[in-house]
Amino acid sequence: LQRTNWTSDKKSSTTTLLDTPTLEKIFPNNNGVPDRTSLFEVLSNAKNDPQFWASLSVTDCLRIDYKKFLVSSSKEGEGEERQQQPLLVSSIGLSSVLMDMDSLLAKDDFQEELTAFLNASDVGLFGIMAVEFRDGKPHRELLLTGSDVSVVDSFADYLLHHADAAFLEMSERKECIGEEDGDGEDDGSIIV
Repeated sequence: LQRTNWTSDKKSSTTTLLDTPTLEKIFPNNNGVPDRTSLFEVLSNAKNDPQFWASLSVTDCLRIDYKKFLVSSSKEGEGEERQQQPLLVSSIGLSSVLMDMDSLLAKDDFQEELTAFLNASDVGLFGIMAVEFRDGKPHRELLLTGSDVSVVDSFADYLLHHADAAFLEMSERKECIGEEDGDGEDDGSIIV
């Protein structure tokens, strides 16, 4: 790895090797020079490290693998006609988190950071997909939330009861349905 020192005279910038001892620890069999396969394995293992995820704030957990999807307002009808369909939401945000849902929910300031992230994301529906591995097999959970409880309920109902979503084999976690967040109001979150 090299770093250019831009703080010196801009006409004659210098380039220096950066952290050679660390690179030699990561890649001991290659004199500190990474090869693509080794680099991929190091980064992949770090991404899947439970201690890494436990050390992150809620906001960092949500932003690492976040995607925003825009929802089209039209649907193909008979022939080439296109019809306007009413939209429940114009966009959906989705974060994938490589830790179990209970650990994520137990993080300090979970509700506050989730609310801030949701507001900054400006989406009508937000989901968190959490995954943990038990005996080498993935165990997944999905938390749905949003500012409109009826939208969250509608999407949860679709995932739980619609024939087109039956292959997902979703079930609700009763202890996490519409919990109050301390202000006496339903927070509109459902874990399926």
